[in-house]
Amino acid sequence: MTSGYYDYDAYVEELLAHLGERRNVLELGVGTGLVCEKLLAAGPGDLRLTGIDHTESMLAQARARLGGRVRLLRQDILNMDAPAGFDMAFSVGGVWLCVRDQDGIGLSSHLVEDEDNIRALENLAAVLQPGGSLLLAVQAAHRPCRRPLPGDLMYAQDLHDEGNGRFTKDYFVLREDTVVAHQRSRYRVFPMEQADRMLDRCGFRLTSDGGADGLFRHYLRR
Repeated sequence: MTSGYYDYDAYVEELLAHLGERRNVLELGVGTGLVCEKLLAAGPGDLRLTGIDHTESMLAQARARLGGRVRLLRQDILNMDAPAGFDMAFSVGGVWLCVRDQDGIGLSSHLVEDEDNIRALENLAAVLQPGGSLLLAVQAAHRPCRRPLPGDLMYAQDLHDEGNGRFTKDYFVLREDTVVAHQRSRYRVFPMEQADRMLDRCGFRLTSDGGADGLFRHYLRR
């Protein structure tokens, strides 16, 4: 993730442009804390950041990177008990993100079932203040690819279309032809019209689609 896969500076610039007077901010899927680190460096001094993730190994790396500057919580968004009162939430590569290809844009989710997405969005709405913002990153649709990493390593990803909007994605770190690390994840991609209806049902109104080159799709908590 530090090899140029994401343009974190660009994401942070747009997040800060949207921040306004909002100061109590939640990252959905904080991972190793790379976005929060840049937000702290570039944002206002009174910014209060909370990051949630369900993976303890990710949170351990985030704690090492961020120390006590960000409140880090191990949370499963399907059973979330995080404190309420956030006025902004965002996901860069976390629970949800928007993917754009030549056919348009869709919502990609780590949750593959409709009922799980509805439950998770309702849980999020419960901790976000009315009038609070939800920003979901927009990325190019993921494709099979390979790219070099430091230390004579190679990153590779492969995707398999299961049908019905469901995908399996395999991530590899290779040294020559030897697999050093491997992870498999499943995703669900919703057509954007269906996704917006689902978000609206759970209390989120679309306010900006980000335009052709925007990095975030903006929603408002009603």
